[in-house]
Amino acid sequence: MTAIADERSKDFLDETWRAALKRRLNEIWASLAAKPDDRHVPGTMVAAFAGLIVVIIASIFSIRSGQNMAFPDAQSHLMIARRITDSLAPGFTQLGTAWLPLPQLVLLPFVQSDWLWHTGWSGAILGALSMMGIPAGVYRIAARLGIGRTGRIIAVVLLLTNLSLIYESTTAMTEPLLLMFLVASVAGLTRWTLSERELSAGELMIFAGLPAAAAALSRFEGWAAFMAGTVVAGIVGWRKHGTIRNAVKIAAAYAVWPLMAISWYMAYTYAVYGNALEFANGQFSAFQQQVALSEAGFMSYQGHPGLTVWTFSWALAQTTGVLLCILGILGSFALAWSRGIRNEALMVGLMLVPSAFILFSMYVGQTTLGTDHSVPPNLINVRYTISAVPAFAVLGAVFVHSCWNPKWLRIIVVSGVILGIGAQSLYWMSDLRHSSVYAEGDANTVRRIKDGSIDAVTYLREHYDGGSILIDETASGNAYLPEIGIPLREYYNRSTGDLFTKALKDPSRYVRWVFMLVPDEIRGGLGYVDAVYTGIGNEPEFLAKYALEFSDGGYRIFRRIGE
Repeated sequence: MTAIADERSKDFLDETWRAALKRRLNEIWASLAAKPDDRHVPGTMVAAFAGLIVVIIASIFSIRSGQNMAFPDAQSHLMIARRITDSLAPGFTQLGTAWLPLPQLVLLPFVQSDWLWHTGWSGAILGALSMMGIPAGVYRIAARLGIGRTGRIIAVVLLLTNLSLIYESTTAMTEPLLLMFLVASVAGLTRWTLSERELSAGELMIFAGLPAAAAALSRFEGWAAFMAGTVVAGIVGWRKHGTIRNAVKIAAAYAVWPLMAISWYMAYTYAVYGNALEFANGQFSAFQQQVALSEAGFMSYQGHPGLTVWTFSWALAQTTGVLLCILGILGSFALAWSRGIRNEALMVGLMLVPSAFILFSMYVGQTTLGTDHSVPPNLINVRYTISAVPAFAVLGAVFVHSCWNPKWLRIIVVSGVILGIGAQSLYWMSDLRHSSVYAEGDANTVRRIKDGSIDAVTYLREHYDGGSILIDETASGNAYLPEIGIPLREYYNRSTGDLFTKALKDPSRYVRWVFMLVPDEIRGGLGYVDAVYTGIGNEPEFLAKYALEFSDGGYRIFRRIGE
């Protein structure tokens, strides 16, 4: 009898569990179709959780293969965040000016763990947070635009099957963080614009202005987005009340936090470097990098609108995927046909501002971007076009929603989109290099195998047994300190300021190891020349006190003799 009772009890619990699971799944499914209210958009957390799961799975594969560290910039972000607390000269001045500060500040708590920093999992955590925010924000925008459940789901699926965006979210690169804040800002502005209740300027400041400020401190595309957002907010304010005074009030409410953020950053650069525009024209600014790349012939499109559009379009297609480009175009036509230049269209258009900014920057020679269809062919910075992915996802949802009636058209369109997503995913998975972003990372890895940097990094990591290290981490090809894994307080490098200068003048007094990079044809003279090599590489006094322990390609590792 006891056995029978236990079996019945087990069956009852199983039925209860199944019933509870079924009820919960039905609730989730119903929430995805629910109309958003003033504050809540049912289904938002489902989209966020889906993004989290996808990035965690992708990160496991990316980190195991080492591809999460394929971009030198990703390792630089990890290094900058870590050296704020782990350095011979710690402090917030270590933020530097090569990149805007927020990505490094967000990484700061995660890089305190040696393991998270060395493996790159700290960057994957940042990517996971971003990929919770991006699909959640896109879902909220689609819902507030009146798009139904199928369209909302398709928007999220388009995001979460985009190999370029998912791969970059496993690294410490900054584009996903920018997109999270950009989408959050547009979602907040969309809510304020389309709410049935009259919302205050203060609510606009918090829900749209604050994330716009965060975007402005993440990447310079955020500056363009904030300026465009200010104009859009002013237009909406004027349309709501028909007065210039209200338009100015609303625009100012949106712009106040971004302006404060940018002003703070310029004050920081002035206080540290004596130049408020150090990030724009300083030694390590993007402008200085473009000069070398332009001289090397990588910016043939500069000043040529046709070639600029050609190069950008190929990068867009290879990064976002052909399906998403087609849906973006079709959705644009559908949006223009149904909404014209009404407020809803302005919200979606605002999401495309970063892409327009990149296109303009290419034309004027402030941005380098190349694909295998560039002149000359090269893979460089193709990831910049990822900024179009959230906008195209929303436009794809708009297109599906516009084809909802009659029923036969709905069936054809939804089935076609689903088949297209499957085909695009299979195409990418058949060879990950079909994504130009992954292909660029893979090309970096191949280059590192050829030029000896991987072997150099491995040698130093495995043979290091204490003592300080002299290295110019800003030199082209030297940005691999996280991969080496030695605490940054052991390094005399450029970020340590006068200490680096002193160690360069008298290395035997300060350091046991010297890591240098000899210029060669692989790098073609691009980037910053290694100050360690130019300073002491051929000095007889240095060569008399240090023994060459490693040599491969352009890399040399020396160790002080007798230790």
